[in-house]
Amino acid sequence: MVKNEATRKFYGRIPIEYASSFLYYSKGGIVQNILHHLKYRNQPEISYFLGKMYAQKLLSSPYYKHLDAIIPVPLHKDKLRSRGYNQLNGFAQALSEELKIPIANHLLYKTKNYSSQTKKSIFDRTSKTEEKFEIKYNLEDSNKHYLLIDDILTTGGTIESCAKKILQIPNCKISIACLASTR
Repeated sequence: MVKNEATRKFYGRIPIEYASSFLYYSKGGIVQNILHHLKYRNQPEISYFLGKMYAQKLLSSPYYKHLDAIIPVPLHKDKLRSRGYNQLNGFAQALSEELKIPIANHLLYKTKNYSSQTKKSIFDRTSKTEEKFEIKYNLEDSNKHYLLIDDILTTGGTIESCAKKILQIPNCKISIACLASTR
């Protein structure tokens, strides 16, 4: 496994092929402002735009050549209803178009709705890694390399929870792509 800041966050926690992020997120920075507009100011088109740019980088990377499907981190149905959209839909759509692989929205779903982690401390975020995700798969979902995507990679707790569920699918592999990552 190639080591970078994103892959190091998962070292010894979950087996992944590769992880990366497109932008660096810092409190008060422009990326925080952009992602805030994406998630809370009803501007889901930002996700698609960033996804198109990020996809160009991924296309030139040897680590993202043999992917079978994209799995966005799901929102709980109550959160989806109140927000009106999953901020990752545009990101997933852009990656799907550029990488020419399908989106597998049917596999992973969230069973519990927790409050936003944006105002929580690192300790509170890491102690909440028991976020409840479930997986529903069929035999044809086996033997695949999935790209798990999220908007912001902080401690890696959400991705770890999702990946542990996805890894229940026989003989699958996971790579990770996030729009932004904290240092």
